[in-house]
Amino acid sequence: MQRSEKILDLLAIHRTMSIHQLKEELFCSTSSLRRDLIDLEATGSIRRIRGGATLVSGTNFDYSSQFRNNLQVKEKEHISDIARDFVTNGMSLFLDSSSTVIKLCPYLDQLRNITVATNGLHTSLLLGNSTHINTFITGGQLLNRSATLLGEEATDWIAHMKADLAFISCRGVDADGIYDADIRQAKIKQAMLMNAKKTILLVDNTKIGTHFFHRICTFSQLHAIVTDQEPSETLKQAIENQGCLLLY
Repeated sequence: MQRSEKILDLLAIHRTMSIHQLKEELFCSTSSLRRDLIDLEATGSIRRIRGGATLVSGTNFDYSSQFRNNLQVKEKEHISDIARDFVTNGMSLFLDSSSTVIKLCPYLDQLRNITVATNGLHTSLLLGNSTHINTFITGGQLLNRSATLLGEEATDWIAHMKADLAFISCRGVDADGIYDADIRQAKIKQAMLMNAKKTILLVDNTKIGTHFFHRICTFSQLHAIVTDQEPSETLKQAIENQGCLLLY
């Protein structure tokens, strides 16, 4: 992983860090760090402040796959343990490239005659080790840092398939629906949703109560939402009023 990517991941956790703190984490010189911060500020991802840097509020960049895979691990395992009950032998599935949905892979290996289509490189590699799963991976552009295939090629490929279930995640959930930070991510999840009989959203508590620029769908378009904590009463009512199951 490049140093600039590590800086973004550190700031995603701490929001604001001093030059001294960043140097200790990255084992680099002050001059090298300052050059990286200048480059990152030019992209709009961070803002340099006196003696350090801070992550721009509401920034829409995608965290690296390595960073995402190490977040909320127990919560994601709890979610996948609930979600596994939706899948039975002989089903066809869409799986997005999220670090939450990938936790389903060990459970799928216990089933028979499962067909999976995914835009996640890590997901396809995990499933490729199973003799019980037929795995297909989309084409498209490889998104830097996230091991994800996106773009028109990926969404068009999904649009020509039909699945029993789609398992997707997102970057934010509020009373008006679910969101992603990247329009390309939103579009492929919409393609999966439109071409599956039912769609299950897997989302941990850190995404609840937040929104991003690109809305994927409303709750009425989902069969169920699986999370790890009970949401607020307002959000529960919004979900249930639109006929969507809520499990936690």
